[in-house]
Amino acid sequence: MSTAALAAAVPAAYALGALLLAGEAAVHIQQYVAIFHEVNWVGPLFLANGAACLVAVVGLVYRRTRRVAALAGVVIWVVALGSLVVSYGHGLFGWHEGGFRTPVALVTIAEVAAVLLLSAALATGLTDGRSG
Repeated sequence: MSTAALAAAVPAAYALGALLLAGEAAVHIQQYVAIFHEVNWVGPLFLANGAACLVAVVGLVYRRTRRVAALAGVVIWVVALGSLVVSYGHGLFGWHEGGFRTPVALVTIAEVAAVLLLSAALATGLTDGRSG
């Protein structure tokens, strides 16, 4: 990839990753309000996920914190996806997810896309010596 293309692609990947994390936050907060506000442990975890995503989004805005925020976004994805998988299996703190609801599909798509973009931006920044 040329230097000019890389110079445009890396910030774009961070920006799109931030947008997708904001979408993840919106879905988790909406689901908290609609369903999970009455569910012990899992409800507050939905709010925590939304807050963590928003903090990562703010971090992605600033060049000095962008790489750490991108890494945080990847960690948020690992925890959220792992929690979803557990909730389909043995259950998570007493909550058993049933079916594949539209919000679950939306947030899964947003999470996967965000982690791919943020990981690519981080990897590109590492290989070309830039700090993203």
